[in-house]
Amino acid sequence: MQTDCEYANPCLDCRFFITTGDFLQQQQHRRQRQETSELIVQAEQSGLARLAEKNRRTLGKLDTIISALEGATESQIVVGGQMEDVDAAG
Repeated sequence: MQTDCEYANPCLDCRFFITTGDFLQQQQHRRQRQETSELIVQAEQSGLARLAEKNRRTLGKLDTIISALEGATESQIVVGGQMEDVDAAG
């Protein structure tokens, strides 16, 4: 679907989006990254440049989240793409 919305996945762009290493261990973020990569390839092959562009932004957000979670300890979460200690986020 092509829309005027700037965000392919608004949740990942939300400053209140919170995630933990649990989602990384369950492969949810990596699975979404793989699906997003596939969407980009399909959009490019179909000539849907705008859709591919929006999903590249999502891919970048997922890369940031995955990278942050890979370096997180059990007492840290990712809030709006930034690492925070659980005590500080409360």
